[in-house]
Amino acid sequence: MSLFWQELKKIWRPGILAGIVLLGLIYYYMFPSFYIEHFSNGPSAQDEFDLSVEWVAQYGPTLEPEERAELDSRLAEEIAIFDRQLEEIPEAAAVGVTDYNSFQTFSGRRDHDEMEMQAERKIRNRTNCDTISIIQQMLERYDDPRDYLRQHDYFESYTPQEKAQMLAVNSWPRSLLSGSVMDSTDYYLKYLAQWTAISVILLLSPTLVRDRLRRTRPLQWASRRGRRILHTQLAAGLVSALLLSAMNMTVYAIPFLAQGPLALKDCPLGNSVWAVGTPWFNWTYGQYLAVLVGMVLALGLGIGAVTLFLSRFSDNYVSMLLKAFPLFVVMGGFFATWVVGGAFFFRPTWDYAEFYVSKGAEAVCIAVLLIVGAALAGWSCFRQRKLEC
Repeated sequence: MSLFWQELKKIWRPGILAGIVLLGLIYYYMFPSFYIEHFSNGPSAQDEFDLSVEWVAQYGPTLEPEERAELDSRLAEEIAIFDRQLEEIPEAAAVGVTDYNSFQTFSGRRDHDEMEMQAERKIRNRTNCDTISIIQQMLERYDDPRDYLRQHDYFESYTPQEKAQMLAVNSWPRSLLSGSVMDSTDYYLKYLAQWTAISVILLLSPTLVRDRLRRTRPLQWASRRGRRILHTQLAAGLVSALLLSAMNMTVYAIPFLAQGPLALKDCPLGNSVWAVGTPWFNWTYGQYLAVLVGMVLALGLGIGAVTLFLSRFSDNYVSMLLKAFPLFVVMGGFFATWVVGGAFFFRPTWDYAEFYVSKGAEAVCIAVLLIVGAALAGWSCFRQRKLEC
């Protein structure tokens, strides 16, 4: 056990940790912090989220037909509020806007002059028109016939299996999960996965190269216990990768959860009254978050195993850097974001691709990464054992 702790100390060196923390802060403020500062980005998205939270507290995670009828009166109340707010905007009367119906007619025109454009901006900024629009869109979506998917041309482009799944999702209870929350979750966790990959590579890349440069191998070879040090080093490296991934997860989770998305944790993923997408599995939002957390932790562990293998067979830091750079690009720039972003939803394999990611393919890819990492670690130990003989 003492050797294990010594190897952990060698990995978690203050200089490397300081560099990772500094780069992590820069990375966070350049990319994911946007999705905290602008959680549910835009007034319409914020209204959608607020309505989702309010209705989940009132009706539960799904909206039943008898509950939907109550929202007609809510829409009428919001329109009445709009009409009262309109009375406090002199510019509205100047352009002929006296109630919500006249505002809809006015905003639908495309020939506004400068005065009319300014009046429209004031009306939108000082009234609840976004809330009314969101409720109207939701009610229209809710009232669509159950087979509305068949009415769209794109539906025929899917495979029979995909069509069956989309129709099955369309038969689930109507969820109140906010699409804006799903968008924020998707982007935020993509950046978390990317940073996890990058930080694990940075932490573990110099681990085994350092021993080679300091010529500690001959000293270790002098004792039977020292010859088996590779097993301990790999174990310490994998534990470090998992620990760093968990630390990243904790740091990222605190500001994200502070925005309140767990108020929707019991809402099903599919068949939402808002535009969310079509999932493969009938999970709740809370279960989906738990699955993504597990995937990010497994991602860090798998990338850690691959990094240790490359470090084991690098003669110096330059050699390791040449190997780490493509690992950054492949794992951090592509794989990490692809496997987490939009995971377990219908989506094209890449932008504008004509074929779609198969059911559960993301979990399979993570499993393959873990198997490859385990195989590389096992081969390294086997090769070391042959040298001992």
